[in-house]
Amino acid sequence: YGLLLKNAAGIYDTVQIYTSKKNPQPLVILNTQDYIKFGIVDTYMINNEEKTGCCSYAILDLEADGSFIRMHIGSQMDIYNDSHFHPHELYQKIVEHAGYITNATQTGGQYADLVEKLILPGWKQFMQWQSKAINYCIAEEHYEVIFSHMHNVDALGHQFWHWRKKRQRWEADPALYERFAEQCYRDTDEYIGSFLHLLDEGWTIMITSDHGLICAEEERQPLLGDPFGVNVRILQELGFTALKKDENGHDLKEIDWVHTKAIACRTCHIYINLKGKYETGIVDPADQYDLEEQIITDLYSYKYPQTGKRVVALALRKKDAAILGMGGEDCGDIVFMLAEGYNFDHADCISTTYGESDTSVSPIFIAAGQGLKQGYETERIIRQIDFAATVAALGGVRMPAQCEGAPVYQILAEEF
Repeated sequence: YGLLLKNAAGIYDTVQIYTSKKNPQPLVILNTQDYIKFGIVDTYMINNEEKTGCCSYAILDLEADGSFIRMHIGSQMDIYNDSHFHPHELYQKIVEHAGYITNATQTGGQYADLVEKLILPGWKQFMQWQSKAINYCIAEEHYEVIFSHMHNVDALGHQFWHWRKKRQRWEADPALYERFAEQCYRDTDEYIGSFLHLLDEGWTIMITSDHGLICAEEERQPLLGDPFGVNVRILQELGFTALKKDENGHDLKEIDWVHTKAIACRTCHIYINLKGKYETGIVDPADQYDLEEQIITDLYSYKYPQTGKRVVALALRKKDAAILGMGGEDCGDIVFMLAEGYNFDHADCISTTYGESDTSVSPIFIAAGQGLKQGYETERIIRQIDFAATVAALGGVRMPAQCEGAPVYQILAEEF
């Protein structure tokens, strides 16, 4: 239940939210200046069971005459759920020092007001919570090694990186979204900065990412490399994927497995519909090699109709994809990478790919502190699998049994 209130000038600028009309105390008070609050605790029902959770409340719009109000209520976070903590009693200690875990909004990136009023503030609040929690574990619980994962740059990139380029299909201001991106990095810098005091206490800090994110250049990307479904169109045009038809001969959104030799899905994987491996299988294993050769050749030959240029930069059999660090039971029989300019955001291209506004898929690596050279920049290409080996070398412990990488010895102060 909400109650709108006027200020001294007669302008409606405040809302009070109550759990019931009989409750004299509001659950939360918001105004147009202090418009968002986190960690609001309330009870709610799920599967006919009462739970206690915390969430965020925000005013998005409030007309001066009180005729219209638009609000946001975030997802409830169960305040008694300690399943992600070990030992479990650590959860309550962290709550006492850092407060309840807050949630970050992950929808609405195409709407600038939601990015500015909800998405960016939500992630900043979560980073502040995690910083308090980690610094508590170090100072009071005497942790000696911390692995911190923060997903805001990736999540925000997926939300609005693509709007940094003017798109025909959406009235978005690229300059505005560039400002949002800069704010994302400033907030991330603050998060990292909250740990830099540890350098004076003899710690080593290493910052890395598993990838970057690009702003796609093409107005509409080809229907290949999309991570969120089976990519039908190009393999259908090439004769390897078939769809069922309705009575009028129009495509249905259903694979016709009887006539499908291969499908593309999971961003950069193509799977052969093999007999004996899948219930739907129609391809004899003896024909797999020749079929893979045909698919790879056709992919290299395929040109995007809008540009007349090739779409695929690289296509390899699974056994050859080992040089990219890919393979194993769940890997596609063919692994492909899109050519520069046709990418969605990441994972569908090689790591050297660039997009609009010099956005890059390449990850970062920065390290400082004990055991490292000062002011040193290496030209070595540092891979994800080198990270664990480097940490092991710095910590004076053995390499992990399945470690495939090697220490980045160029940056280490001590010779090995």
